[in-house]
Amino acid sequence: MNSNTNIAEYLKLCAKRMSILGLLLAIVFPVVLITARIMTPVQYTITATMRIQSDVMGESISDQYNISELSRSAALTSISLIDNSNTVQKALEDTKIRNVDPAQFQKRVTVTQVNNSNVLKVVVIFDSDATLGETFTSNLMKEARTSIKEAFALSNPSFSGVFEDEGRVTDINSPWLISFGWALVAIGITAATFFIYNMFSFAADRTLRSSSKFETLTRIPVIAAIPPVARMIGTERSVNQVGNAYRVLRSAIKYSRKGVRTIAVCSPSPRDGRTSVAIGLAQALADTNAMVLLIEADMHRPNISRELRFDPVFGLGDLLLGKANLAATINKTSNRNLYVITAVNNVNMNSIDVCDLLDSDVFTELLKAVESQFDYVIIDTPAIELLPDAAAVAGKVDGCLIVAQYGHTRTDMMKYAIDVFDSLDSEVIGIVTTNSPRRTGAFGSVSRYYRSRNSHTGDSIITTLLDNFFGVVNMIRSRIPRGKKK
Repeated sequence: MNSNTNIAEYLKLCAKRMSILGLLLAIVFPVVLITARIMTPVQYTITATMRIQSDVMGESISDQYNISELSRSAALTSISLIDNSNTVQKALEDTKIRNVDPAQFQKRVTVTQVNNSNVLKVVVIFDSDATLGETFTSNLMKEARTSIKEAFALSNPSFSGVFEDEGRVTDINSPWLISFGWALVAIGITAATFFIYNMFSFAADRTLRSSSKFETLTRIPVIAAIPPVARMIGTERSVNQVGNAYRVLRSAIKYSRKGVRTIAVCSPSPRDGRTSVAIGLAQALADTNAMVLLIEADMHRPNISRELRFDPVFGLGDLLLGKANLAATINKTSNRNLYVITAVNNVNMNSIDVCDLLDSDVFTELLKAVESQFDYVIIDTPAIELLPDAAAVAGKVDGCLIVAQYGHTRTDMMKYAIDVFDSLDSEVIGIVTTNSPRRTGAFGSVSRYYRSRNSHTGDSIITTLLDNFFGVVNMIRSRIPRGKKK
């Protein structure tokens, strides 16, 4: 798959799952916000100041200067006396705070010298209770003053601490801001995880997600891409797009160089949209005044009569078992040029090998008979993954159409289907994709942007990195041995 398609399809996958991301963010944000708020207490910053002064006053200016210098030195020494686990422990005991490790609580106490002066600033971070924090800070200052007085009692001159501010709340650190920050981090992690998961999910996805990947894998061209029909009011535009896609398919069939008239519509797996394509192609061909016969060869899961809304009397099973003639099994439809043979009506197929019926000479004669009466014969076959019936039909027709659905058909089943047709030497006309994304809207613009940009300037860095990433994952996956299908 080329890098342009990688980017566009990856973004489409992310967009498809964006509601999941929105739900995750809607859950993660309030949960983390409330949890962080509960676990993060209100923190109060309590500030106290103390001036270290000598017990003597200098008489001369020189003496006063010397005492001032000594006071600054004493203040620097006093820092260790305040910021001390013993002092903190005594303050905790005075405040009657128990079961607290003084060494751990000491980390909440910061003592600094104000402008290299004899004034010390003490900052205490206290949780939850401002009054208790102010009391603790006041007791810490009292214990510090006692320690300072005892430490300098024998010095000459001696020094003591004088309170300038015993402790007051100077700042409140609200937990909501911190909690909001944690919630934003959680959102970022969730979003990153979402996109990374989608990247790995996309790289490991074994379903077909682009026409280029279909063609690279099979070397068979995609001759028509059938978009999904929007299931909402005002679907006229969507219906027109589907109709145009079937007209493209009709042209590919009509003007094929091989001149095919009998066509088997096959699919690798169930629910690929095979029956819808068979009906749509038959109706598109009938609109050109060509006589078209649609044969339902899927006798295990008949669906065409319900899709076209008519009740047949006999079916293909009745015809092949000799219980009805050809004229009785052919049903008219509302389109005068379109006729249908449904699968079964009166026959219990549980005990009958359908593959043997389709591989019989009777079915071969049937095809020869209807080919002389109709311009085109379209045959809807069962999924190759489930039954060998499609292989029995493929060898009897002019060409086969392979129907594959975006985001549903697996690459291994597509390879298996191609191997089956190769072994039968069947002519594959082309691939028809169903549920094909319309190249409109935001992601269509993205795809066109990358196509136009890369056509002139080469791959961008992001495109190249993603392309290399997907290429490495696919290379590793391709080297893992897998059992062969029987």
